[in-house]
Amino acid sequence: MTSLLSRLAVGGVLIAALGGAVAPIANAAPAPAAVKCSDGNVLKDAFVSADHDGIGVYFNHHCKVAVQEITYLNPGEKPSQEGSGDAIAVKGKAFVRVIINDYNVGGDSYSGPKRIQGEGAVKEIVHGGYHAGQSTWYIGVDKKRAFTKTVEGKTVSLYFNLV
Repeated sequence: MTSLLSRLAVGGVLIAALGGAVAPIANAAPAPAAVKCSDGNVLKDAFVSADHDGIGVYFNHHCKVAVQEITYLNPGEKPSQEGSGDAIAVKGKAFVRVIINDYNVGGDSYSGPKRIQGEGAVKEIVHGGYHAGQSTWYIGVDKKRAFTKTVEGKTVSLYFNLV
């Protein structure tokens, strides 16, 4: 239970001890007023966070996530740029491709880092581009590991269990 609460806190919410109320963490950035869900979904932030059981990778959006595809690349397949197919360097020995359909009519409006340093078994997270209404991200890991994926409202998360 402690592990779950710490992952929820890292993911941007804090569950109150009484009543089950949900409140934002003090450091959480508020959604800009210009974001309208009717215009499409926009990625707010992407980050990695470790706890004593494993490592989580989180993609937080301003609006509800509709569809996603999360799979390891086949052996020998390398991360590539969405649209052009150009190779992308990503640290790690195995790679998870995360495709999030955001249907943003304005194109890729994510302004955060496109290359994020990992922790422990997660070596790096790299944005593979935006094309035809979908964002592609690659997660480089030290070796192929089992993971759980969760899509809850505005957050897509992967959790690599290390125990």
